[in-house]
Amino acid sequence: MRLKKTSLLTKLLLLVVAVYAVVTLVNLQDRVSAANAEVAALEQQVLYAEQEKTLMEESLRELGTDKSIMKIARARLGMVEAGEIVFYDADVQ
Repeated sequence: MRLKKTSLLTKLLLLVVAVYAVVTLVNLQDRVSAANAEVAALEQQVLYAEQEKTLMEESLRELGTDKSIMKIARARLGMVEAGEIVFYDADVQ
């Protein structure tokens, strides 16, 4: 069996195609890595938003209860319960 000699042009063309394939694969790998990092960041944002939603739902459920009314009265109006002792800090302006 006789092997056919390939021309220089064919070898050059195969080399160019191989280099192009390697460069394209490296470029795609960089893009995939960037996309994976973006996905991780977005998953963190979703997790944070879900935790915030849960806290807001709990606050909404508690709204209107005696406990929340007392909490608002203490914070906004400065009210205290009967029998409590209030201490004032003289250094606070």
